[in-house]
Amino acid sequence: MKRKLFIVGFILFVSGIGFAQEIDFSGTLGTDLGCYAPRTENAGDFSIGKIDFTGAIEAYAGNGTLFIEGNVENDFISDSLSFDLSEAYIDYSDSFWGVRIGQQKVAWGKADGISITNSVFPVDSSSLNNDDNSVAIKALRFSLNGNSFTVDGFVIPFFTGTKLPLEKNNPLKKAILPDSVKISQNGTDINLTLNIGELSTPELNLKNMEFGLKASGYFSFCDFSLYGFYGWDKMPVLSYQVNTVLHPVYNVEVPESLTVNGEYKRLTMAGFDMAVPVGPVVLRGESSFFFNRAFQTSSSAIMNGKENFVNQNQLMALAGFDWMPSGWTITAQYYCDFLFSKSADTERSNAFEHGATLSISKSLLNDTLDFSFNGLVGFNDFDSALFASAKYKLTDQIGFTAGTNVFLPGREEGTYGKYKDLSSIFLKAEYSW
Repeated sequence: MKRKLFIVGFILFVSGIGFAQEIDFSGTLGTDLGCYAPRTENAGDFSIGKIDFTGAIEAYAGNGTLFIEGNVENDFISDSLSFDLSEAYIDYSDSFWGVRIGQQKVAWGKADGISITNSVFPVDSSSLNNDDNSVAIKALRFSLNGNSFTVDGFVIPFFTGTKLPLEKNNPLKKAILPDSVKISQNGTDINLTLNIGELSTPELNLKNMEFGLKASGYFSFCDFSLYGFYGWDKMPVLSYQVNTVLHPVYNVEVPESLTVNGEYKRLTMAGFDMAVPVGPVVLRGESSFFFNRAFQTSSSAIMNGKENFVNQNQLMALAGFDWMPSGWTITAQYYCDFLFSKSADTERSNAFEHGATLSISKSLLNDTLDFSFNGLVGFNDFDSALFASAKYKLTDQIGFTAGTNVFLPGREEGTYGKYKDLSSIFLKAEYSW
């Protein structure tokens, strides 16, 4: 089936190129090399080693656009070669309306590095080294465009979930799902091997389609957007199945391993965002409400016979500002996440979670040297993640980047502290055209 779809897509692509009035080609060839930082579990080991090529072709004919972008990556760490089709769509736009069909990405929400209203577009969580971790959806988008507003409606017939680090050699897998777990049986601790089972995605039929709506207004005193989504959560809810074997001496079934399976649950969201300019500062706000969202039950509760998820109403909100004084770009945000009636069985430890982010960047030497810093801190456990880099542009096409990613636990490991052994330093060279 995939091969047939590829052939049809390739024919459409070649046909579109043939009738195009204008064609643009662009691409980036990059090499990344990194190692784990001192005082980590695998200090000095290579954390990243790859060469990748990203290429895009954009063809125009009248009011129509054909766009395809793909990536080829050779990973030296896992000794693998992979191809990813990032986007591939046909777009038609008139003065008042437009339509786009295919695999596409759209900006959804104004938050920087935090997902508040974005429940439509999944992310690539399989690596900490992605410059862009957004994942395209396969959708039909209808647009209405006015002088001071836009309305985008999405019909999404094919489900796309968050890309998870489930490969055995992925260093992120250990931080999320360990190789083994310890359970107690009759007062004795038993270590069970943890196996990855099946992620059951929604069946491909009309009743399982997803729908999204974004309506935006643009005025001199503020910009705002309203959001609505009815579909599926992009993260699965996990369940655990105990596998047993016959004890050779006592002739009874004893636990041997655990198999982790996952399924995706329905999701309904309503939200908004706004940006208000106040002199040199832009104030931003964003909020979303999730109706009876399915939250993961703790593994201990599941092992004791409880359901693997609990439905809770959830409210998320963010407030922040953007400021650009004298070549600096500064963004600061405060975010919070609240469950209205948290169950004791929920894997999440706090009904109210909150934190802050800070982003600072500066260009020097006639915009040939760029410094950037991004920090995130969780106020519940005071765990944090810090990202710093410096990029030097040798020419308009050639650039070199050096940087570091640091993850620090607080009172508890928290959201970011569990990645403490993945702190690393890296170098990157790229050529773009």
